[in-house]
Amino acid sequence: MLRAEDLWVERTAKNGPLPVLRGIGLEIPAGQVTVLLGESGAGKTVLARALSGLLPDGMRIRGGRVRFHGRALDTPGSWETLRGREIFYSPQNAAACFNPVLTIGRQIRECGRCGGAELEELLVRLDFADPRRILRAYPGALSGGENQRCLLALALACGAGVLILDEPTSEIDEAGHDGMVRVLLEYQRARSLTVLLISHHLGFVRSVARNLCVMSRGEMVACGSPQSVLASPDHDYVREIASFLGAN
Repeated sequence: MLRAEDLWVERTAKNGPLPVLRGIGLEIPAGQVTVLLGESGAGKTVLARALSGLLPDGMRIRGGRVRFHGRALDTPGSWETLRGREIFYSPQNAAACFNPVLTIGRQIRECGRCGGAELEELLVRLDFADPRRILRAYPGALSGGENQRCLLALALACGAGVLILDEPTSEIDEAGHDGMVRVLLEYQRARSLTVLLISHHLGFVRSVARNLCVMSRGEMVACGSPQSVLASPDHDYVREIASFLGAN
């Protein structure tokens, strides 16, 4: 479905280009949830943005390529007809993703394919007691966790087949986290969505991962089923993950 082939990304620095991603190989299987783990600074968000064609200023793909359904995405225009329609990227800072001068409801309806009643039902399932209030609200009036749930609602409403979710529950408490994951999985299974879920939350490995990938210092150090990755880890960071999950 979506894959990176020997992907190198570099950023501009005073002393010349610096590599951020080093030869990343990643295949995201269709209709499944792939969890991507890695310590802070490992390059997870850069990879997510590269897969979405949204690298920030000062970064560029130096080598390798991204493919979608076998088609190489090798120019800025390659993503234009895909982004938001077939590939949806949900960044860490949910509030910054929304236009501050438009209501949440207007923004979801403009991008989404849900009717009013269906959208309100989705918000109720995402633990909003008063969905109409949320739809009338502006992003600045909502908490970080509320904006994250609204961004997931937008992702699920837009109809894209591939969701790239970067730390989608980082500002949500444990109770809200479980409910949000449950809704995501229900939609994923019902629509056979392809999901790349990036997180520090190791609980995702047990609760949602069909595939597990681990990054460290700009490199992909493990990929496969959670069982195969954790059964015989050959990288220090993967061993830490396996040890933690084995102890809990």
